[in-house]
Amino acid sequence: MGEKLSLLVAFAHPDDESYGSGGAIARYASEGVRVTLICATRGEASIRLNRIEGGPKRLAALREGELRQASQVLGIRDLRILGYGDGKLSQVDPYEAEGRIVKIIREVRPQVVLTFGPDGISGHPDHVAISRLTTAAFLSAGDTKKYSEHFQEGLAPYEPQKLYYTALPKFIAEVMEREDLQLFGYEDDQITTIIDITPYLETKMKAIYCHRGQGDYERFVERQNKGLLHKEYFHLTISRLGRRGSTEEDLFEGLR
Repeated sequence: MGEKLSLLVAFAHPDDESYGSGGAIARYASEGVRVTLICATRGEASIRLNRIEGGPKRLAALREGELRQASQVLGIRDLRILGYGDGKLSQVDPYEAEGRIVKIIREVRPQVVLTFGPDGISGHPDHVAISRLTTAAFLSAGDTKKYSEHFQEGLAPYEPQKLYYTALPKFIAEVMEREDLQLFGYEDDQITTIIDITPYLETKMKAIYCHRGQGDYERFVERQNKGLLHKEYFHLTISRLGRRGSTEEDLFEGLR
């Protein structure tokens, strides 16, 4: 590739980046890949709201601070917070929101884009919305007829090569169901990419700990002890590189 390797990760809330794909992010950042994180909201509708004095505004500032700490731990150097209302992402103007993501794609020129799948893993409306918006932006970024106002700002159409969704295997979803977490699991044949994050697991846990006030940290420690966190799973949704062969071990397979 003539350009520096670049990964764009788009999620809905502070902590989504650490829990879902923190190991992969840490790996690629450590390899010199430029990692850009889009976070659509500041998470001000969190379960912690009733425990924070100052209301949503204070909580938004707190969670943004935690996100910046986690990003630093993971090696993310480019953080873009869109600032949409937490819990209201499905209600925003889709053309405007998609255009903002398209603009970032055209600016940072990632070969790989990663986001939630259509079910958002948990079915959270914000997760579903960021999946839909990011997928649409992936398809629109290379279209000369879409968001042409960007070209007047010196940007050019750009086509990322691969779009991935985070994927939770069914066996892990079943473990979490016993913890009263209802999550959507993927069948084995839907999981196209498995990354061993063992060398980066400690970094991932440190990033998760930055968001410890969300209340899931202790359960993640238990899953780590059970050996459930040593791999991260993904579904290759769109590839402009041709047909995929065996299960991948690298989101940048075929690009380096």
